[in-house]
Amino acid sequence: MSREENLYRNLKSQIDKIAKHNRQGSFKTKERYHEAVDRFCKFLAKEYGLQKFANISDKHLERYVSDMQSRGLAASTIKNDLSAIRFYHDKLDHPRNQLSDNSRFNLEKRSFGGVNRAWSHDEYQAFRDLCHARGQARIAQIATLARNEGLRIHETLKLDRSAAEKAIKTGVLHVVGKGGRERDVPLSRESREMLQERIQDVERGQKLFVREGEKTHLVIKQVQNFINRNREHFQDQSREQARDQGEAIIERITFHGLRHAYAQKRYQEAIERGLTDRKARLEVSALLGHERDDVTRIYTVN
Repeated sequence: MSREENLYRNLKSQIDKIAKHNRQGSFKTKERYHEAVDRFCKFLAKEYGLQKFANISDKHLERYVSDMQSRGLAASTIKNDLSAIRFYHDKLDHPRNQLSDNSRFNLEKRSFGGVNRAWSHDEYQAFRDLCHARGQARIAQIATLARNEGLRIHETLKLDRSAAEKAIKTGVLHVVGKGGRERDVPLSRESREMLQERIQDVERGQKLFVREGEKTHLVIKQVQNFINRNREHFQDQSREQARDQGEAIIERITFHGLRHAYAQKRYQEAIERGLTDRKARLEVSALLGHERDDVTRIYTVN
């Protein structure tokens, strides 16, 4: 058994003990909370080698939130998991640290449909221009795959030179997504040209966008921070005007909005080919790497 597995088992025994004595909440709530904290323990074992659940702090939550965001989880899902973690933390007799509320973690406000998070073509082009002007070509390249192939940010960072070379040769990009799900997506001309350029600076066997010695979660954070710090330089002013007027139709864009833009474009193309609304959503669903029609509806709101 590996060290990581031993650490996880140790953390799990600690939260199991808390769960055993918990009398609050319905059966479903208790089950959901326990599953959420169990996932957090796996993360703690893998990323931190933590031995005591009582030692968790804001830094652990902040990095976990970043990890969940990078996997495309909804703000509501992230908030539910944080509630579960805090609930278990509150049951500890002598926790080492206090945990902050959600305001610390820069989470989106909860929303239910009717919100267009997709980047416009002009916003995407302005962002790429800004990246190159600021010496951040790598961020522009990562955004290219999200916009043209619908990749989540962590999916782009898994790609290595071999995958890029195969995609250039075949015109199809093989993607390993959430839960190990695999899918193939057509490679756009823009992305093909970008990959041809990128592999010139990448050794065989190396990742395309994560340099040797770098931590993937820190690259994700770098991309997210660049967007957060520079929105005013590429985001359409109408988004802020809508927010100022109290409208909920348009939100500030995040990296994940590039994936929304991809989904909307593919959906519209499918409709123009004569597919029904449902068949078009199912086709987009396969390209996005999930089979939930209700999720696809959210992506294709425009």
